Amino acid sequence: MIPGNLRDRTGTGGIMRRALADIRRRYAGLQRDVVALFDAIPRLTGNDLPALPPLPAPPPRDIYAMTPEQLQRLSDDLRQAVERWMVEGRDPQYAFWWDRYVAEASQLGTAQTVANLTALSTTYAASRTLAQVIYSEPYRNRLAMAQLASKEQWTGLAAQQKADLAQIIGRAVVDGKNPRAVRKEIAEKLAVSKARAEGYAQTDITDTLRQTRWAEAERAEEELGLRLGLLWTSALIPTTRPWHASRNGKVYSTEEVKAFYAVNGNRYRCHCAQTEALLDEDGKPILTKSLQSAMANEKAAWQSRYLKK
Repeated sequence: MIPGNLRDRTGTGGIMRRALADIRRRYAGLQRDVVALFDAIPRLTGNDLPALPPLPAPPPRDIYAMTPEQLQRLSDDLRQAVERWMVEGRDPQYAFWWDRYVAEASQLGTAQTVANLTALSTTYAASRTLAQVIYSEPYRNRLAMAQLASKEQWTGLAAQQKADLAQIIGRAVVDGKNPRAVRKEIAEKLAVSKARAEGYAQTDITDTLRQTRWAEAERAEEELGLRLGLLWTSALIPTTRPWHASRNGKVYSTEEVKAFYAVNGNRYRCHCAQTEALLDEDGKPILTKSLQSAMANEKAAWQSRYLKK
């Protein structure tokens, strides 16, 4: 069962769209709250300043009336705003807002592997159902570990975001920076952080799905004695790295696939997938001629279009 969509080999497009919409909503809310906190800082006007003898006009400068204690309270308010939008969730089913997307990717990957192996092997079909796998202890443990790793990533991103925003506003208060310039700087900093968050989201969702598939394939090999390889299906899109595209249609062991993703940043922003394939007694993949031809043609078409000659 090979995904036919060259742009979405993992089948995670729906999960990704929902996740990105959630991230954008959260960053929009965070920007709104941070700008409101900044706008609430009192600024002195000309009437608030003491009369001084005429002097050459200094460069334009805004005066922000804040004591060190008020700056500390502002720092606490920024932390709460960041945590409200980037850490806390609203769904009582999940302790952390991102957990739902990890769970969906994990369940989707498991469903794909169960369906594929059920079609390939009567032994597997007689021994496993999707429900049995999802409610098994190994599955629940893997999901919990994946969700914990994701939460650590998002918590780290939130801490960095809070520090960056506090620095922007603190420097603006000290330097008397123009409010419009400060709002622009806040928006730009949040845009950079949002892009980083979107990149992490794509990596986490597809990586969770892949690892779930590898784990179930390994269990089938160990417990049922199936001989399996992983058929590489490259996401043949303009941004695909050539060394990812070159693997399309080739079969690797689980160890080889894990080793590939462990180096050179290969796991980041990768849309490729791997699908379980039966091996014969000599360790060669059992693939139809039509499938091999179709995948070779896909790769050749991508190479002719996107690789520089």
